[in-house]
Amino acid sequence: MDALTPLSALGRQDLLLLGGFAGAQLLVAFFALLIASAYRERALLLHAGAVFLGMAVMLSVLIPMPGGVGQWLPETAMLLALALTGLVLRELVNHAGAMRNLRVALVAASAVLPVFAFVSWVGGWILLLPGTALFAAVVLLVILRAWPQSQPWVWWLTAGLLALLLAAAGLGGELLGLLPRSPYLLASALTLWASGVYLATVWRSRVFAETRVRVDARKVTDPLTGLSTPLIFADRVEAARAILRRYGHPSVLLLVEIENLGALTREFGPEVGESAVIEAASRIRRSLGEADVAARISHARIAVLAEGVALAEAAANLGTRILVAGLKEPLPKAQAEFLQFRMVTTAVPVSGLTAKALLSRLAHRLDEQMAQASERRIVSVTAEELQA
Repeated sequence: MDALTPLSALGRQDLLLLGGFAGAQLLVAFFALLIASAYRERALLLHAGAVFLGMAVMLSVLIPMPGGVGQWLPETAMLLALALTGLVLRELVNHAGAMRNLRVALVAASAVLPVFAFVSWVGGWILLLPGTALFAAVVLLVILRAWPQSQPWVWWLTAGLLALLLAAAGLGGELLGLLPRSPYLLASALTLWASGVYLATVWRSRVFAETRVRVDARKVTDPLTGLSTPLIFADRVEAARAILRRYGHPSVLLLVEIENLGALTREFGPEVGESAVIEAASRIRRSLGEADVAARISHARIAVLAEGVALAEAAANLGTRILVAGLKEPLPKAQAEFLQFRMVTTAVPVSGLTAKALLSRLAHRLDEQMAQASERRIVSVTAEELQA
């Protein structure tokens, strides 16, 4: 069989145009490899391999191997590109629910296509069109199922896959003499496929990376107030205890109660009550030093860890700043009301009670102070009294 479109038959402008398409594919493959190595994206690594096979298709069409099995190199490379693209698609639809059987079908099709490629290479049988039909059928089923769960990047993915199917069908038609020889259709379709699947993969990676960041943030940050979670707070208390043991560097715990939160909720409604919690967290956070940390441990109580200060200093300075922050200006959603805080403080002990147990005993002391209706807003408790 003669070459489809030999290189010697092309003019200078044709070569420049085809070289531009090849350069675009090479650039896509380079960026895919770069991002895949940086972020461990297996889909991009597979896509880079598929793009290189697409370039091999173009080169084997323009520079055909003489006689023998070499004439089937374009078909073989295209079938292998389809197989790798099937694996890329499997990686991209892993998030879609209830698609286990379709993912198995993708893997099966990707395993059959290399067999088709080998048979074509050795036996000289035209198996590109049957392989393309098999790939198209499986891809159609997968895209229809994944479409509602894969917006908006699935648009680029679908465009890229359609371009690849067009390139494969066009190449098969040329090999059978059913279509006119046109290297531009092949080159442009392969370039659109390489770019479309690359953009879809990068877009999907960004969407899911942002989701992972939000999920990880919820593990360390309270979603309502932006303060630390109790788990992170407990870790910081234990770290402060270790520093105290090793260097004698003191730290203090403060348990702050939003005293009038119940009254605000009853008078103005739950929306104002929730906004008061958010405002209280914001004002307490602004009162802290750089090394301090705060966490909401219940609806109306916020725990604070102040590092590098003694008990008396924490009560006089940090405790006072928190009280003043509550009374500094009225609430945004209740202009005649201010935040009223009450707190209990204690030094972090060298050993003994865990962070959870310390907070539990501080909460008990705070309950006692609330029940007594004492005028004292800041009550200091020594570590010995707390452990008694």
